[in-house]
Amino acid sequence: MPVFKRVTMQTEVLMNFDMALLILCWQTACLSHNHENEQLLPGATSATEAESAELDKIHDEVTPNASWDDFNNLYASYKSASDRTKACVKALKSASNDFKIQVTNCMTRIANASREDENKTNMSPEEYEFIKNVREQLGLN
Repeated sequence: MPVFKRVTMQTEVLMNFDMALLILCWQTACLSHNHENEQLLPGATSATEAESAELDKIHDEVTPNASWDDFNNLYASYKSASDRTKACVKALKSASNDFKIQVTNCMTRIANASREDENKTNMSPEEYEFIKNVREQLGLN
């Protein structure tokens, strides 16, 4: 009996500047904290509704041509947050300093979108460290 393989056409989504910006922003939102003061997204353990709304604003303002379907597929294609971060940083290495600064500014917007751990600045220590590490990896010391 012959064996048939089902072949599907899948478009591979490549990491580009816009996707790297959105993924790093979402990774900022998904960082784990001891306590969340804001309403979480349904099924989420860390990302808040406020952070999700801010990501939508960033998409509309900064990356309007980026596809959410492509974002979701690319985000899910990495095994870990560390792998995603490395891929984003690698993609952004050739970006202008202005765009790199825009990336970290957008990450900061996400961090400030909701209060975690009752921090007065809204930015948790985890978010601060993550953004700082990305800045350093992008050469923005």
